[in-house]
Amino acid sequence: MSALGRTSKYFYSLMMPRLYGRIAVAAMFHAHIPKLIRTLEPHLTIAQKKKLKKEGRYKGQQERYPSGLDEEAKPICASYVRQMVVGVSDPGRKHNYIVDRYVEEVFKNMNNLEIVETWILTKSVAESLASLKHIKALHLVGKDFKPENTEPLSKIKNLKHLSLRDHSFSSFSKNHNTMQSMLINSASTLQSLAVEGDIYSDNLFQVLERASKNAASETYVFTALKSLSLSNMMIDAQGVKSLQKPIDFTKLRELILGHMRDYDGLLYQHLANLFSKKSKGTELSLRTLSFNMSEDDFMSTSEQRKAEFNAKCHLVASFNTLTSLKLTNYGEYVAGTNINPGFSPALLQAILQHKNLRTLKISYSRKIPWLSATTVQTLVKGLPHLEEFEFVPEERQMAEISRALVGATNLTSVSCPHTSRANNSAPDEAILNILTNILKAFLSQASHTETTEAKPFIWEDHRKLKRISVSYRTWDVASEFGKGEKGMKKPEQITSDDDAQQKRVVLFRDITGSFPQRIHVGYDLDFRWVEKADRDIV
Repeated sequence: MSALGRTSKYFYSLMMPRLYGRIAVAAMFHAHIPKLIRTLEPHLTIAQKKKLKKEGRYKGQQERYPSGLDEEAKPICASYVRQMVVGVSDPGRKHNYIVDRYVEEVFKNMNNLEIVETWILTKSVAESLASLKHIKALHLVGKDFKPENTEPLSKIKNLKHLSLRDHSFSSFSKNHNTMQSMLINSASTLQSLAVEGDIYSDNLFQVLERASKNAASETYVFTALKSLSLSNMMIDAQGVKSLQKPIDFTKLRELILGHMRDYDGLLYQHLANLFSKKSKGTELSLRTLSFNMSEDDFMSTSEQRKAEFNAKCHLVASFNTLTSLKLTNYGEYVAGTNINPGFSPALLQAILQHKNLRTLKISYSRKIPWLSATTVQTLVKGLPHLEEFEFVPEERQMAEISRALVGATNLTSVSCPHTSRANNSAPDEAILNILTNILKAFLSQASHTETTEAKPFIWEDHRKLKRISVSYRTWDVASEFGKGEKGMKKPEQITSDDDAQQKRVVLFRDITGSFPQRIHVGYDLDFRWVEKADRDIV
């Protein structure tokens, strides 16, 4: 892209904005500093480069500078940057300063930023963020942000996406006005809000309550809010009350509730009552719901955990509009239980309320219950539009479970995050057992009418299933594959076991090796938050 951009002015105007559209840096260790410097220096003025070199000499810094140029002129490539990601930066106490300084100086030049995700927040960075005219999305991640460093953020207006991940939340606990101003200034434009705070802090609820009192509107404060994510918070009656006026939960399209200290299930009870009343009239907007089904907390009693679990089941059962449901950490039963106690009947019936469900993910923390054949069959029959299904099967019933999955005619992806290894088999043997059972069941149930010599069996004519994942391995499924990418293995074939005159065959290819190695570099390599914000902004 860089080489193409240098061939002509026309291609330069096309390629450079794409080449510099997103910048991502991090310095988890001292060895990462040179790469950070080499990435950021092209966006600095000559004067800034010289100044930073005086403050500390490091590898990666430009050694010579051209003469006869305006040293204060900002490089044009800095104006092309629309998305900036500054990841974890902790190269050591003696070197944190230089990393902060480079980030501070580069933010001064990037005046057209629209999306910012940063783990570094100094006063200078905050002032630069506040001065941006086109900023639409802000994601702050860190710990112990100093209150004086957050104050300039109160000037930011008209954000569409705001995410605050501060495990200590100390910055806002000492300065409520900053967060309150940010929320009020973007009350009419904010489409998504994500807050991960201290589980022992009620600061967010205090801020929301104050924002409600100071907001001009008599109705809900966040009139455009469509996505809400809350995690690591203590929930009590006052907290639930503080959420009622600012946020219209019936207008949300996505709701994500992470680890919450809601010992009595108050928030889930409130939402269930709200949704059940709304569902009798106008249809709810909620399409995506995700929350923890099991809270392993030494501070709560078994009665409280049971009450909270029942409240969550009641919430899922209180409406019927979901297209995506993710139940994380489903482990109602203790890990030491030897007999599979089965899937909760109340939860099963609650899930079946959502007839238009397309994605269902039930994840575990290596606990049972695993899903039995009866449960899988009930889910498949009750959810006719199911496309993505993630669960852990009871392997002793794998043949029956596979036959039950055949009934999901729209199924495109099956994922089993890990195996139960109920038969004490080796890990790879258990993985292949699940794969082969599923494929043979689908082959055996394929229509016989199409499999003649004139028209051979084509998998895609009968099934929509394209991918199967078991534990750490993933396969693509098809009748024919094109050229494989690097890391993919050669396709293998599996044949039906029935007595048909013409055996049905399908190919499967292990694509596990084609996925990039997830080395922790200090930021999300998939840029999930940035990509999501970018889609909504465009």
